Amino acid sequence: MCAVLLGGCVARSQPVVSTPTPAPDPALAREQGMARDLEQMLAQDLGSLPAVTSGYPAQLDDAALRVMVERRQGLSFWAFYEEIEWLLPYVTMDFERTTRTRYEATPLGRLERELDAHHLRWSLHRPETGDTLLALMHAAEATLLYDWEFAAHVWTHARELQPAPVAVFERLDHHFRVIRALHMGADITGPIVRDIKTGEIEVPPGIAAAAARAFPDADAGRFDSEGALALSVLRGRVVLLHRGRKQVVTAGEELVLRRLDVLRAQAAATLGHTVLGAIEVAAGSEITAGNAAKLLLPGQREQVARMVETMGGPGSEPRESIEAMLPFAYPWVRADYVNSGRESSREIIREFDGQ
Repeated sequence: MCAVLLGGCVARSQPVVSTPTPAPDPALAREQGMARDLEQMLAQDLGSLPAVTSGYPAQLDDAALRVMVERRQGLSFWAFYEEIEWLLPYVTMDFERTTRTRYEATPLGRLERELDAHHLRWSLHRPETGDTLLALMHAAEATLLYDWEFAAHVWTHARELQPAPVAVFERLDHHFRVIRALHMGADITGPIVRDIKTGEIEVPPGIAAAAARAFPDADAGRFDSEGALALSVLRGRVVLLHRGRKQVVTAGEELVLRRLDVLRAQAAATLGHTVLGAIEVAAGSEITAGNAAKLLLPGQREQVARMVETMGGPGSEPRESIEAMLPFAYPWVRADYVNSGRESSREIIREFDGQ
């Protein structure tokens, strides 16, 4: 109702009710700040992407190897390993990491930017993509940084991406081959050593040249020899992508799916495994070491789970069987460690992750 005054209406006064202002959410504010930091750092133009090589990097000579070892000691890779929450359940995850939003337009500046961006994406629960992982790999190689733990960590982010990041796998294969070639060179000249007391790094003369000669025969080390699946084709045909090459495998033939490989089935096919039996593959499937376990049927999953439950220490038959089918068994080994904390499961997890 209202009173009529000079042909108009005036509302009666009402008591004022104050609405309390909600307290700001510190976690939300922090997340918004990290998102802004990520956007700003990626918006900075650091020039064209660095060129990459398909052979042994010519600039990685003896002097550059000394710098590489020094740089590896100075870069903060510790955050990579605290990302694995289920592997380190008692580590406090809510730690602070100082990041910048402006970087020098140099190879090292790009690497620092990509490392910080990688960490912020993890903090914001944003998944990596093939492009972001390639940018990280290219930035590392542009500074002549070849590091096993760094590359293994990148693989843990790449292995379950769909579609499979073939370019990332090929870059990782090259990265591991350079490292393997350096080990082969060290077998000839002696290793690079650091004096514990003085911190002085000693690089044996000629190690880089020996590594360059060894590179054509170098493989990806443990990423070629461990964590692989030996399979056969029972029906149909599949295409195996290994080190940039395609191999057609048809019924009656065998193949090995390594951790940096991709297996494609244009039409439906059936694979065979000596322990688990027949494994059906749908048309259009793309199989990697990271998603192979999703192919297993309920009965096969139960079989793997029982094997993991009875797994003992090194040398036990169930453990050897599990190690021979790690891409299939990994999810159950991981669950066993989370639930039981068994050291044997932790060892196998680290083996598969490349640690």
